[in-house]
Amino acid sequence: MSTPHVEAPSVLPTPISQPYWDGLAAERLMMQRCDACGSWVFYPRIRCTTCLSGRLSWHEVEPLGALYAFSVAHHPTAPWYAGQPPLVIGVVELGNGVRLTTNIVSDEPGRLSVGMPVKGVYEHRSDVTLLKFRPAG
Repeated sequence: MSTPHVEAPSVLPTPISQPYWDGLAAERLMMQRCDACGSWVFYPRIRCTTCLSGRLSWHEVEPLGALYAFSVAHHPTAPWYAGQPPLVIGVVELGNGVRLTTNIVSDEPGRLSVGMPVKGVYEHRSDVTLLKFRPAG
């Protein structure tokens, strides 16, 4: 008996997160930076997580970093992953110090290692574009 295909849930951007999603659609990683203290803020918010200022502006960030941590899920973590190869869930540390939880795209998850360089790849879905990472080089 085959498993029925289940669609992944849709992403519903909020007014606060819309610039982030618009950036991904244009294959640009946009992040907020506090104009008061200079701290990077991720995920999109209305206040700085360091000084609580509301003076946040959007800046393009290079989607390059290092694999900070990862786990390989050999069993589907949600119904929409059924029938797919193992899912690699990772934390990537960007050059600006921000850490993102994301998926790591790799045909050889056994060759991944903490600290290895990774670069962003964009997955354009019908409803939204997602940022994932793969080993650089």
